[in-house]
Amino acid sequence: MKKDKAPRLGIFHQAGDYIVAAMLLFSLGRAEVRIWPFAIGLVVLANAAMTRGPLGAYRKIGLVSHKAIDAVVIAACIAGAVAVRDHGTDTLVLVVVAIVQLFVVWLSRLAKQARD
Repeated sequence: MKKDKAPRLGIFHQAGDYIVAAMLLFSLGRAEVRIWPFAIGLVVLANAAMTRGPLGAYRKIGLVSHKAIDAVVIAACIAGAVAVRDHGTDTLVLVVVAIVQLFVVWLSRLAKQARD
């Protein structure tokens, strides 16, 4: 049997990306510095929606690009947390989102290794 399908993002990873985007965008109501969660939330939402996968809406981004964007999102959350460190809630949201995104990436890589 020939493998002609391109690799897809796992449903857990993609659902996790949508949850991370929702966490960031819903935090805007209480955020004192709104640019960080807004910008990062939009990037995560676009990344999840545009990646090939079961929950992808547009399926234009490949997995290599998705992985790179995941790393940028984690770094941006940490940078944002440092930038808004005087605002406790904003810092907490960005740190929690970085941890959740890192956990989603780590679990999806473990699942891929277990399948192989």
